[in-house]
Amino acid sequence: MNIPPTKARPAKTPLESGARESGARESGARGSASGVGVAGAGSPGLLGSLSGEELLQLASDAARALRRCEATLAEVANEIAVRSDPARGSAGLAARHGHHRASQLIEQVSGVSARTASRLIRVGGRVFDRATDTGLPLPPLFPIVGEAFRAGLLGIDTADTISTELGKAAPRAKVDALTVAEATLVGEATGATHPGGAPLSADLVAVQARVWRDALDEDGIEPRAKAAFEQRELWVSRHPENGLIGFGGKVTIDVGAKLLALLDAILSPRTAPRFLSNQERAEQEEAERELTKDRRTPGQQRADVFAAMIDSLARSTDAPTVTGAAPTVVVTVTADVLQKKTGTGTIVGIQDPVPYSTIRQILCDASTVPAFLDPDGALVALGTENRTFNRLQRLGMIARDGPTCAVKDCTIPATATEAHHIQEWSDGGQTDVINGILLCWYHHRMLDFGEWTITVDNGKPRVVPPDWLQR
Repeated sequence: MNIPPTKARPAKTPLESGARESGARESGARGSASGVGVAGAGSPGLLGSLSGEELLQLASDAARALRRCEATLAEVANEIAVRSDPARGSAGLAARHGHHRASQLIEQVSGVSARTASRLIRVGGRVFDRATDTGLPLPPLFPIVGEAFRAGLLGIDTADTISTELGKAAPRAKVDALTVAEATLVGEATGATHPGGAPLSADLVAVQARVWRDALDEDGIEPRAKAAFEQRELWVSRHPENGLIGFGGKVTIDVGAKLLALLDAILSPRTAPRFLSNQERAEQEEAERELTKDRRTPGQQRADVFAAMIDSLARSTDAPTVTGAAPTVVVTVTADVLQKKTGTGTIVGIQDPVPYSTIRQILCDASTVPAFLDPDGALVALGTENRTFNRLQRLGMIARDGPTCAVKDCTIPATATEAHHIQEWSDGGQTDVINGILLCWYHHRMLDFGEWTITVDNGKPRVVPPDWLQR
């Protein structure tokens, strides 16, 4: 068993040390020039009169008061859960108030969410006194965490993290080693381990707690990995909200790491480390400066890269087929919408309509087939593959415009871009290399939103950014 090196200490040492330091801070706060207590902080205009240091001290005092309240609520929730044990039947506390579970009663009494109510019961049951099924008292599983929590030195996030991770190791860990781990983590979380040092945040404590968990229970590492594997999932809603389709999920660590590495590689201007000439280095530095003008948030940038990855996979010859054909999205649109360049169409299988700007982008996509309807909804014609650029034409555009999106300094690979008709296909534009340009998902949409334009100089298209992006 490879336990991280530490010195064994009496269980209460971190609490005593943390309490002394916290008491000193509170004493200083009471003696501050502001004279502002947590209870009086809501007075109109009062916060604006505080200095920066006074404001931070007030935030610290309020946080400690909150932690104490969380501890009280968790302890009360634990007691409510004990008195609401299903074994008590209709005599249980929750049952007598018309609830099936203790968490429902806690929700009603405290106004917290179902998730928070369950968490209060979970943490309270681990770090405070418990009872057997027959009502006999039992000591807490993690008393050091409970003391620090009750003293306001730990918040519920940290108490939950420590008790959860060490709880996974508890069935197979030695009691003495588990106590050392608990005391060490509480000391790190309260700042008592390193006198004068700052307490660690709940997120950093979580990292340490997982290290301790695996060190205490090496035999449990593989079973936990298998359990995590069984919880992998991905969900995609078919019901848009405000023009967006929600999706989410969880993947194993190795898959997540690959995704992060791919996103980082695509979004970084330094995609290929190599020896650079002075001119190339200057151009790269200029590109990095230009990237700072990007108005997208990091989350939006990752979403755009994900969209490009989906497009790239859909075009791949390795993509799975449906009844012999590549995965295809069918869009219905009336001729009137195409002529007026305004209005909406629909995507088969999706409830909400899509605007003309989206239809315009879709018409460039080889994985989409447009279905043209008359005003009465009758099918007039289906789009053909002749409207989309084939593989050889895309290679020709890559040879002409370069290996990335045609927008200067964009790092999205050309293989993950969309082929755009410079003169719209619906306006008679031909599907020829001379009328095509490769754009990433984001810049394709910016072009259709009218912020970017395209000019052709000597047969080579050039994307012109909006005025605000030019020097």
